[in-house]
Amino acid sequence: MRLYPAIDIKDGKCVRLKKGLFNEVTIYSEKPYEIAIDFEKKGAKFIHVVDLDGALKGYRVNAKTIAKIVKSVNIPVELGGGIRSISDIEDALKLGVSRVIIGTKAVENPDFIKEAILKFGPEKIVVGVDAKDGLVAINGWEDLSNQTALSLCLAMKEIGVTNIVYTDISKDGMLVGPNVEQTKILSDKTGINIIASGGMSCIKDLQNISDAGIHGAIIGKAIYEGRIDLTEAVKAFESGDSLEFEKNKEHIDIPSWQDLKKDSNGLIPVVVQDYISNEVLMLAYMNEEAFIKSCETGIMTYYSRSRQELWIKGLTSGHFQYISSLSIDCDNDTILAKVRQVGSACHTGNRSCFYRNFFIKNI
Repeated sequence: MRLYPAIDIKDGKCVRLKKGLFNEVTIYSEKPYEIAIDFEKKGAKFIHVVDLDGALKGYRVNAKTIAKIVKSVNIPVELGGGIRSISDIEDALKLGVSRVIIGTKAVENPDFIKEAILKFGPEKIVVGVDAKDGLVAINGWEDLSNQTALSLCLAMKEIGVTNIVYTDISKDGMLVGPNVEQTKILSDKTGINIIASGGMSCIKDLQNISDAGIHGAIIGKAIYEGRIDLTEAVKAFESGDSLEFEKNKEHIDIPSWQDLKKDSNGLIPVVVQDYISNEVLMLAYMNEEAFIKSCETGIMTYYSRSRQELWIKGLTSGHFQYISSLSIDCDNDTILAKVRQVGSACHTGNRSCFYRNFFIKNI
């Protein structure tokens, strides 16, 4: 399960609201970037940031504060609040955020979400579904629409959305536990990544979210109030697969990189399969550093030929690939990786990169 420690910004400060009420504010830090640095030190792999002023006013207000947060850490940051246009998305991405969260606009104009996905890709666009008494709230939670959370999530899935943050407003900032039942319904009925938000109060709440098979959880006030130790939470819920790999690694006969046959660029192709169904998910490449990192961590790491840099699969999208097994072919020139795929393997949001058939013969 992915954990998203949260930083809510109002007037350039790190704050928390109760039930989304702007007159119920607690200030936790005058320097939100220091909070982000601390999150990273404690093992966080993603940070959730909300521009509360932007959510209320309909445009980004705290750009300088957000930019400083992004520059202060080496882990991806997602941003919500006040993003209502294509230019808003472009500006946010220029700040260095890895993906943006769009709420109000998804309700008012679903075609805008479709346009954003076509322009930026589904890995850059997250839809925020904030609900109260089952109905979706908009405009900084000030107004209620007539659309239910489930109907909006299903509509978003149809146009290519792969990640949704679901917030039960009545739980937000109250430390009373998340709405696991409703979040599970959204997760089960849509089949996409649902991130639970609102009410996290203790490790047991996170365990309930994990047991329900929900993709992720946003944690805010419980961290600031000392009810959840982020370091321990990361160890408990984000390290399970890699720890299991580490435990079994002593039984794995890892070939020497020097014994593998690379192409002229020093790369070796990797065919990736689902470890249960054997479905081919994707083809990627490794250099020596990616090969060693994959073997050491149990998480698939590649070399991006287009960006010419190391690429941990899922670091931005949350769609990690946890290694079940690695095999080498008879000629030592291709690796077969069987993995537990979280979410989609393809950047288009499809489970597999090989989703376009052009020849099918009935036998």
